[in-house]
Amino acid sequence: MLADIVWSRMFEMPQIAVVMGCMIPIVGVITVFWFRVQKVRAETELKRQLVERGLSADEIERIVTATALHEGDK
Repeated sequence: MLADIVWSRMFEMPQIAVVMGCMIPIVGVITVFWFRVQKVRAETELKRQLVERGLSADEIERIVTATALHEGDK
C-alpha cells in the first residue's frame, strides 16, 4: 500500500520537473565529455596513420597543429 502511494506520487508533475531539471545538466556534461573523448581518439588515429606513413615528428606536429587551428575557425 505504501509503495503504491509512493509510486503514484513519484510521477506527479513537480517531481517530474525536478528530475528533468537535474537530468538536463547531467546529459550536457556527459555529452561534452563524450565529444572530448571522440576528439582525442580521432587525433590519436590521425597521428598513428601519419607515423605509419613514415612522417617525421616535426611534420606530424605541423599537421596536428594546423588541424587544431583549422578546427578553431569553425
